[in-house]
Amino acid sequence: MPITKYSDGDKETFRALMLDGVRRNKAANPDYRVVDIGGRFNPWADELVDVYVDVFPFETDKKLYVGDVNSEDIWRQLEADGPFDFVIISHVLEDIRDCITPLNWLPRVAKSGFLGLPVKHRELSHWGFPYWMGQSHHHWIFDVKNDTDSELILLTVPKWHCLNYFNPNIPDLEPINDDAPDLGPRKLDWFDPEKGGHDLELGVIWQNSIPFWTPNYMMRPEDQIELFRTVFADGSTFHPPEPRIAQHSDGHGH
Repeated sequence: MPITKYSDGDKETFRALMLDGVRRNKAANPDYRVVDIGGRFNPWADELVDVYVDVFPFETDKKLYVGDVNSEDIWRQLEADGPFDFVIISHVLEDIRDCITPLNWLPRVAKSGFLGLPVKHRELSHWGFPYWMGQSHHHWIFDVKNDTDSELILLTVPKWHCLNYFNPNIPDLEPINDDAPDLGPRKLDWFDPEKGGHDLELGVIWQNSIPFWTPNYMMRPEDQIELFRTVFADGSTFHPPEPRIAQHSDGHGH
């Protein structure tokens, strides 16, 4: 199973378990190498990291690549230096305009890794800013689901403007009820604001490949709304309306 573990909850507990596993692997194999992508501002795994990648240069006693993960150039440099045994990319993918490029490249530069992502409930909460959902600089919402083959798959969905349909704080030019004739309820039955705190995280551990799905960006607004209402519901099984994308490692895991 490519996605071997995941946790939609307490980030400190799940991170500690993940780091314990990496620590044991490094102790057993002196050549075991770990790369951290985007760890400059919060290097919480520094004791185990051999190589850093960041868009900004910073002082470190580790090897450092400076580059933009939206571009394939930095990934080609990493691939030439790899394969790494483990890659950590924590709270980066939601911030960048193109998270598809990293998801495709990660299994090519490393054999396994950890994705740290904001929980979906955080992106559907109001963080003291009543007129937008979640954090304003985030571009993507993530979730992990069982697909039709009972395999875990990462949902990677843009933060479309349609999310504001579920925002009761947006003033309307014309009165609108809880339901719109063509779009259905304005409330998400599954949403629980208590699940959107800072101490919560979607943590994903993968091996050899990262199965993920992203919708057609040009999906109609009414279909976007339905996707958030149904596909993201807690406990639901994901039946892909389009073929899933699964980027396998390029010879490292076979």
